[in-house]
Amino acid sequence: MAIVVFAAAALFTQWWDFTVPAVGRAQYQAVFLTNGQTYFGRYYDRIGAYAKIEDVYYLQQVKSSDPNAPADTRILRRGRELHEPASRMLIPKSAILFVEDLTEASPIAQFMQRDSAR
Repeated sequence: MAIVVFAAAALFTQWWDFTVPAVGRAQYQAVFLTNGQTYFGRYYDRIGAYAKIEDVYYLQQVKSSDPNAPADTRILRRGRELHEPASRMLIPKSAILFVEDLTEASPIAQFMQRDSAR
């Protein structure tokens, strides 16, 4: 009997992601971390010590070959790196400084919407 209960609990936890429902939030959020990194995507608060971000993007600065020119900033979708990580992330809540909703007028939100439509 204990094995059946354990197996059912294991299947249930794999099926349900323990996310807390969010009402009235924007489609995309910016998640600012305590280490200075910022991720953009769909933020989900979860029960427990970790939050989840899906469809993750981040900013990368690329230095120009001209030392006097400012660095070029571009937005990259997570998952297209050499090691091909999944497009979702689990982040310790203790590492999150704050979360902001992105408006539909945000250039980053517009880029993410166009990119996900491809």
